[in-house]
Amino acid sequence: MVDYLEIINELNEELCEKVNNEIERLSSRDFNYSTNGYIDIINFGEIMIWNSEMDEREWIEDKNDYEPFKPFIKRMYNEEIEKLQLIKF
Repeated sequence: MVDYLEIINELNEELCEKVNNEIERLSSRDFNYSTNGYIDIINFGEIMIWNSEMDEREWIEDKNDYEPFKPFIKRMYNEEIEKLQLIKF
């Protein structure tokens, strides 16, 4: 089972290190996790990165499991950032 909170904490630490604390960390710029008891959701600020109802991770036949969660979340985050860069002024 995936420990969502542990992964979220690791991602936030990595992101903070990546920007070398040059910007003030605001909760709206962090990865966060929420659940209603049925659906698990990971957001970056207000942008939904993943939810358990629409899990887009690749199924790996050899392992009989999904691709690793953390690298998947990083990839989805990067895709969202690229989308935002396309619409900058």
